[in-house]
Amino acid sequence: MSYFIRKRDIRNRLFFYKKEKIRVIFKYIFFNLINRFRLKKGSTKFNKILFVCQKLYYTSNLKVGFKTKLLRRCLISNRNRSNLRLFGGLSRIVVRNFIHSGIIPGYKKAVW
Repeated sequence: MSYFIRKRDIRNRLFFYKKEKIRVIFKYIFFNLINRFRLKKGSTKFNKILFVCQKLYYTSNLKVGFKTKLLRRCLISNRNRSNLRLFGGLSRIVVRNFIHSGIIPGYKKAVW
């Protein structure tokens, strides 16, 4: 089960980064055209350029288009909750096991 979730997550990330490149390209083209012709909102040329850019942008049918929809998952256990960015996206359980086994140097179990 976790293999398929991991595979889907990787696929979604690839789709997102592909769409992000397309988004940056269209934004660059759109704003350069507007600045070059000194167009104002509501003019006919502005509306035509906007229509063409939107049509080209939305024809690229990619599923995940926003970074907020991507889930951060642990690299080892594939857990989607309580990932620690300090340890490179590992979950707290994996980090605890690494600390107990001595793989991560400089940390030890707290004793009160």
